[in-house]
Amino acid sequence: MSEVFVREAADLESIGEWFRYNDYVRKKYMKLLGTLPAEQLTKDRGASFPSILDISSHIFFVYRLWLDERYGGILLDTSDSYGRKCQSIEELKMEADKMNPYILDFVQRLLPQDLARWIERPRDGEPFRFNVKTMLWHLIEEELQHRGELNALLWQADIDPPITGWGAWKRETESRA
Repeated sequence: MSEVFVREAADLESIGEWFRYNDYVRKKYMKLLGTLPAEQLTKDRGASFPSILDISSHIFFVYRLWLDERYGGILLDTSDSYGRKCQSIEELKMEADKMNPYILDFVQRLLPQDLARWIERPRDGEPFRFNVKTMLWHLIEEELQHRGELNALLWQADIDPPITGWGAWKRETESRA
């Protein structure tokens, strides 16, 4: 095996582990959000997206944008609200039920050599080129960034977020992840 293949295989294992961690923690946040009154979820808090519901919806939209449109070349229908903005926690839960297994399946189907691929797609009429490994790390970072934002907004509302660090995740999943 080449050194590059071994490195990409190790990177893919790390990326997969991060995606499993985010999936596990995302489900905890969905459970908490399901307990909050609609006015808490939809209140405009002046964040990156107006409400806790909007930020949560955005996380799923970003996955769909990158995995379907940017990676897969399947243009998202601009009239399709799937993952762009949810009107209720029930709608967000439906999005989560669709996207959570889709995200993990996408990563599990990747091969080490896929990480080195470069993809070019049009964006705003211009060519947009990206590396698959960079895309995956971006998706991890994007979710962590917005989850931190959710933590701050929840704390401001005197709600304890279900923060789960890496070590806690490992213990809670008995290091199976």
